[in-house]
Amino acid sequence: MKAALGKGWKWLLGLLMGLLGFTGCGKLGIFRVEYGCPHADFKLVGDVKDAKGKGIEGVRVVFTPYPEAPEEQQKWESDTLYSDSQGHFAQERLKHGWPDGAGKAAVKFEDVDGADHGAFKTKVLTGSELTVTQTKKGDKHWYSGEYTIQADAVLEEEN
Repeated sequence: MKAALGKGWKWLLGLLMGLLGFTGCGKLGIFRVEYGCPHADFKLVGDVKDAKGKGIEGVRVVFTPYPEAPEEQQKWESDTLYSDSQGHFAQERLKHGWPDGAGKAAVKFEDVDGADHGAFKTKVLTGSELTVTQTKKGDKHWYSGEYTIQADAVLEEEN
């Protein structure tokens, strides 16, 4: 008798917890219950040129979505790419994309190849220096769409 009573309580509590769990998510049938976080797809494109307008090859371009984050966090959030022989760079899909991230992002340009293509000072573009364009609409839920970040830089030569 005790075993049957114990099983009955477990069954009843399991049913009650299941019902409470579903009702805690919102009213069933009225709207869709979603889990996740807002996200977007970002593309980074641009050109690196010298003061005369000539493209610079071999410049390291580091995209950081949240430059105010701790340095340790930035290491795994950042994307790194290099400019080609015409100074152009493009990353079709960045690692991390958050709908509010484009306005806070930073793009750092570093000359890492020494004097091979000239010696240039490091430059960082942020906020209004970047052009952000929405290229694809979101789904009105968690996906905010696709954005292209245009980052064009003119680097000064080191003396």
